[in-house]
Amino acid sequence: MEFEVRHVAGIEDCFVSLPLLLIQTLQSTRSSLLPPLLTLELRLPRASDDPWIVAWSGATSSSTAIEVSHQFAECISLPNHTTVQVRAASNLAKATLVTMEPDTEDDWEILELNSEHAEAAILKQVRIVYEGMRFPLWLHGRTIITFHVISTFPKKAVVQLVPGTEVAVAPKRRKKNLNNIESSTGESHGAKALLRLQDSDRRLFHKSNVKGVELGVALTSVAFIHQETAKRLSLESLQLVVIVPRLSAKESVKNLENDASRMKGSLTSKEVNSGISIDNKEFRQVIVRLLISDSVAKGHLMVTRSLRLYLRAGLHSWVYLKGYNAALKKEIPVLSLSPCHFKLVASDKAIGNGLEMLDRHKTHSSQNLLPISGSGTSLGVVNWSTHENVVAALSSEFACQEAEDCYHQDNKKGLECLLQAWFLAQLDAIASNAGTEVNTLILGSESLLHFQVTIHDSGTYGLVSSNGFSEKRNKTKDLPIEISYILTISEETLHSGQVNAYELSFDDGNKRVDVQGGVELFGKLTLGNPVSLCSVKDRTSVKGFSTDVSSLSWMGATASDVINRLMVLLAPSSGIWFSTYNLPFPGHVLIYGPAGSGKTLLARAVAKSLEEHEDLLAHVIFISCSGLSLEKAPTIRQSLSSFISEALDHAPSVVVFDDLDSIIQSSSDSEGSQPSTSVVALTKFLTDIMDEFGSANRLSCNIEQEKRKSSCGIGPVAFIASVQSLESIPQSLSSSGRFDFHVQLPAPAASERGAILKHEIQRRSLQCHDDIIMDVASKCDGYDAYD
Repeated sequence: MEFEVRHVAGIEDCFVSLPLLLIQTLQSTRSSLLPPLLTLELRLPRASDDPWIVAWSGATSSSTAIEVSHQFAECISLPNHTTVQVRAASNLAKATLVTMEPDTEDDWEILELNSEHAEAAILKQVRIVYEGMRFPLWLHGRTIITFHVISTFPKKAVVQLVPGTEVAVAPKRRKKNLNNIESSTGESHGAKALLRLQDSDRRLFHKSNVKGVELGVALTSVAFIHQETAKRLSLESLQLVVIVPRLSAKESVKNLENDASRMKGSLTSKEVNSGISIDNKEFRQVIVRLLISDSVAKGHLMVTRSLRLYLRAGLHSWVYLKGYNAALKKEIPVLSLSPCHFKLVASDKAIGNGLEMLDRHKTHSSQNLLPISGSGTSLGVVNWSTHENVVAALSSEFACQEAEDCYHQDNKKGLECLLQAWFLAQLDAIASNAGTEVNTLILGSESLLHFQVTIHDSGTYGLVSSNGFSEKRNKTKDLPIEISYILTISEETLHSGQVNAYELSFDDGNKRVDVQGGVELFGKLTLGNPVSLCSVKDRTSVKGFSTDVSSLSWMGATASDVINRLMVLLAPSSGIWFSTYNLPFPGHVLIYGPAGSGKTLLARAVAKSLEEHEDLLAHVIFISCSGLSLEKAPTIRQSLSSFISEALDHAPSVVVFDDLDSIIQSSSDSEGSQPSTSVVALTKFLTDIMDEFGSANRLSCNIEQEKRKSSCGIGPVAFIASVQSLESIPQSLSSSGRFDFHVQLPAPAASERGAILKHEIQRRSLQCHDDIIMDVASKCDGYDAYD
């Protein structure tokens, strides 16, 4: 049948209204009621052109024509009074991520003022999209802005927006100097590359000795990248780049809400409390020089951990890298050195139902930093006198003639020593890596200075220990403490989206800073107020877990088999292979066995191996399901989706569900014959996760792995679960494509018990003859690893 299309006023969404005859015709082709949302193809009779794709949500037209908003019709180029044939489309893919941008700069400015309403309005007014599609959005019933769809994931011809689809909105700036780096709120707009942050090592500290004070200077003006990664991205050694963290969806929404005020020069995200500035900006960015190093994994970027904290970027999170081409400034307006401290907090938890949180990819890093002594990154009480004591130690050899000015003069000399040591450390590191002499440093308006300090002195100072409290200790036996400063050259970038860079030149002979404008640079140096920088905690790494794969010899080849399966799930090359030959992607790992059989040991050891794998560096999330078992189902679902969201944002990731059957049990283990509604809901939630982010998802995008990384922002995730038996969880979870790699661990026999005892003895640095160990093991029949 053929129907006329008619443009009408008064419709404020992107759905069509259908005449009653057409609704009845569509209903007659189905054995059940029409769904609440139906995708339709409108095609010209006897034409081979691509059809118009529209959605129907149940509305009936007031005429015999198909009625559509004239604004939407104009966006999709659907002429008025066109006669079309109608066909219902089926099996539409659900969108995980849709990237779009306002059609014009004016649309962007309107969106900035209404960002809190836009996301809900999009999901209410638009339900199907495709790449290149333009559509209008009604705000407050009168304001209309137009969007342009940039990309969708999965990459299908048409996808459906559902509650939980992440809608990423890129900014549409008014034209400026093309050399300027845009604000990171437009993170994907013009980004050079998307790289994953690798854990740093001790080589990112430069050792020096200044006046009896041993300084470890963090190399916070550089970033390291692998040679092949640099070549692939057309990056060069010593190139200036800007690093901008990729924000999660939740942070992007907040950033969008605050972007207009920030770009127009409103107050910055700093609060002042008792003379201490609290910097809780949603994002920060830095200018660094790129250095080449084979110690960096391909596709990764290595910076110091303190620089990650400054950027508010967790370990294994993703950052954007873009070359800096603007003119370098020579004149230094101001020079201020402010003591700083990182206030580490876990990321906000997601709100809403589980799938919604999952698909929005909100980052929920409940991460834990490795302990660092001193106020530089202390989580406890901040004792700012640590900075003063270090400065005093560096100033000790300078005598001051005027008593009233002595304190301030000594302080300034100490600060100059710190700053000069930082300058020289950066220059030496750059020169040794690049193999060429370097006499200039490029700094942004704000730079992080981080030091490890050991004072070799027989006296004592009041210093801050790793728990944040002051104590007196002999300095010859003291562990290094850590202090940090923020070097501020100019305040102007606090009120603009442009990134400025300043060039500092150094004398060839003694590496002192050259005179600028007749005034020595250090003459401008002042001590600023202390700053508390808000940042995110890192998740506790499994690297510190004592058991590794080599200690599980009593399990035979089980550990290596599990690792091989997980490598298939996580390695990009395997995904491409399965996609090329159109083979179904394998499922995930289920370890089952009685209590004490070593299920948790195996899961942790395998995860540790994958986290340390130099070509993978998997992000590991260990979920103790038994700890969640006392919570209500909605809380469990919220926690699980939070963990999965983190896994997606830090992929490649391994998620371990330890004791999964403590929160999800099959009906045979329940009191009644039917599983509870909460178990059914959680089971469906997990199966949806595995189906959405498992084989089907991988097959759709692995063949263009690098493109997927830069556009989708979603990487591979592998799952490990441990349960008492295969029958203890619903069969739907252990079916093909889900937890289908089953590993059985029986109760340990005498030989296995002997191996466990030997491992525990060696772990405690003790010694015992093998005969004695086996004799004890043989007498422990029925004992397990817990015993």
